[in-house]
Formats: sequence, structure tokens, C-alpha cells
Amino acid sequence: MSLTSPGKALRAVFDSPRTALVPFGALPLHAQMAQHAGFDAFQLSGGMSAWWQGVSDTGWLTLTEVVEHAKRTARAADIPIYCDADTGFGAPINVQRTVSEFIDAGVAGIHIEDQREPKKSGGVAGIELVSDAEAIGRLNAAVDARDKLDSDFVIVARTDGYGAAGGGVDEAIRRAQLYKAETGADVIFYEGFHTWEQAELALKETPGPAYAVGVPLIGRKTVAEMTTIGQAIQPVAFVLPGVKEVWRLLMQVKESGEATPIGEYIDHLNDDPDSIGWGAMFGRPLTDYVRETEDRFLPQESHRNYDNNVHVGESY
Repeated sequence: MSLTSPGKALRAVFDSPRTALVPFGALPLHAQMAQHAGFDAFQLSGGMSAWWQGVSDTGWLTLTEVVEHAKRTARAADIPIYCDADTGFGAPINVQRTVSEFIDAGVAGIHIEDQREPKKSGGVAGIELVSDAEAIGRLNAAVDARDKLDSDFVIVARTDGYGAAGGGVDEAIRRAQLYKAETGADVIFYEGFHTWEQAELALKETPGPAYAVGVPLIGRKTVAEMTTIGQAIQPVAFVLPGVKEVWRLLMQVKESGEATPIGEYIDHLNDDPDSIGWGAMFGRPLTDYVRETEDRFLPQESHRNYDNNVHVGESY
């Protein structure tokens, strides 16, 4: 099954009167997890996607590489995928191609930031912004492509006005209000706030759907509290243990000089009634579908004897 209109499904998430929790990860597997868990959308992180591919979050990956990864993610799940599109990957004509490529990939929406090239990770030192005019042109180029190709596709205007050199809360709010007034962007995304007081002030001054992100903000307010101050969505970086805990386990193996920690971890999986084991349940196509297809199209004598074989992905 696939979404008839990914953009329309994502718009419903942003327009919901209640703050939506949106799982935030890096892989098609993470999107499948979000769907299986019952969430309505998944956000594909630009920074995490880069790290999981072994490169830094510094604009190293090209548009083609980013879109290809997004396409695999969108094909893996039946919930809308919301992606990081950095600065739009160039001049206005490049921004229009960026929108076109993401739409063709089956993505539901993207956010485009107002940083100057070379871009930086959000919240780090040295961020510079483009002029108001260039930021507005960048966003309107994206909106123009959206309106021609898929009016449901969601364009989110991200401002790094808080963390940029010479910036702050006032500059972030000024930029956000300008983008809402002068472009057809659907949503405002404030990057890098340090306190919920800052976020609340900004959201109060921003027309239409908006949300704020900053590490100190995650998990410090309830959904009801975020709804009250107008937070449209709350990205949830649920895959952090997939880095920290895997590293911890690897270091245990290195320090012990034995594979014993892995065996102990597998025993823990076997003893946990809620364990997903090796995670084969998330893969596509599903094993049952594969076997049904073999029954339909392969001669009977060509079938492998699955009942007499143990498959690692299905052992637990």
C-alpha cells in the first residue's frame, strides 16, 4: 500500500490541533518502525542520515545522494516522510529541481533553511544567514515548483536566526514573520532555541503552523503543554540509543576481549517478551508475501524447504 497523497497526509499532521509527535531518524528501517508503532509521519534527519552514511553534517552529500536515500525511505513505509533539504542545493533554479526531485521520490514535504553556504549543522558556531531577499527568493522558488507539480507537497521555512552570528530570538521571529508574509511557505521551523520560554515567545508571534527545535526542548514538556503554546509537531530522536548503546556494547567487547557481551545481549532478547528480536518483522517484502509469490509462480519442485531451514532474521 502507498499513500495517494503524501503531502496531504503530512499537512494533516501539521494542521492537527494537537502537537504531533514525529519520530526522527535516519534509515528506511526507522520509518518502518515509526509506522509499525502507529505514528502518523516520520522525519528523515539530514544530520543523522549523513552520520549513518559515514560522513559529517556539513553539506557533503549532494542532492542526488540525499534524494536517493529519501526515495528508499519513502518506499519503505506507508506514512508521510518529511525531509531535510538543507539550503535547497543552490540557486533558485536548483531549489526548484530540489522540490521536483523530492516529489518524484514520494516524499511528503521538505524544510529549506536560510543559511549561507557553506552551511553548518544547526546550533553550532559560525552560522551565517543569507540576506532577506535571497531567503525569500529561495523559498518562493520552492513554492513555485510546488504549485506547478504537487500543490499538496509541504514547504517548511527553517530559520537559523537564533543561532546565527549576531542573531537571537528577535531575529528569528523577524525572519519567520517575513517568510510567512512574503512567501507561500506552509510552516515555520525555528532551529536551535535553548529554552521553552524562547520557543513560546516565537510561536506566539508566528502565524500559521510553526514549531521549534532545540536539544534542551526535547521531552521537557508534555504534549498538552506544547499544544497550548502552539507547537505544531515535536520531532522525537528515538534512534539515539542506536548510536550510544551500540557503541557501549562494542566497547564492552573490545575491553573484555571476548564476544561474551553479544551472547549476553542475545540472551536478554530471548528473555524479553516484548523483544523484536533481529527486526525481520520490519522488512519488505514480508516473508509471507514472498512465500505466497513462490507458491504462485515457481514449480513446486523448485521450492526451498523453508520449514527445515533456520533463518537468522526469523529465529526469535
